[in-house]
Amino acid sequence: GSSQRTLSVLTASGTAQPVPVGATLLCISDGTNTTTRLLQLGSKSIDSATTTAYTAVKNDQIFATTSTDAITITLPASPAVGDEITIIDTRGTFGSNNLTIDRNGQPINTGTSNLVLNTNGQAITLVYVDATRGWAFKTNTA
Repeated sequence: GSSQRTLSVLTASGTAQPVPVGATLLCISDGTNTTTRLLQLGSKSIDSATTTAYTAVKNDQIFATTSTDAITITLPASPAVGDEITIIDTRGTFGSNNLTIDRNGQPINTGTSNLVLNTNGQAITLVYVDATRGWAFKTNTA
């Protein structure tokens, strides 16, 4: 399929880890706990002709096409400090059909509103800082 996956490695008390579509991860286990390290980003393409809602996982790199409709991308519910999400307007159509970033209970630059991307060609990377600042702009173009 083309949606994100959750990786589960059998240990005594490991926690399942979200895996961005197409990413390459290193999985490390000490027999009790399991951690992952991102080796290479993948990418998830979303076209509003077939998908108008998507829930992101940490390190997602999302190529969004809003040619036919608006799209809402929901940020992860329990982000950790340093988690990143990148969203790119692949066809330059955010001005016609906006892309909304649903903050999913966390602030975006200390604000309590969802973020609407409405500039053609916009590309943005958000990084999670903490519960007060929430998601901050790491990069924001266009």
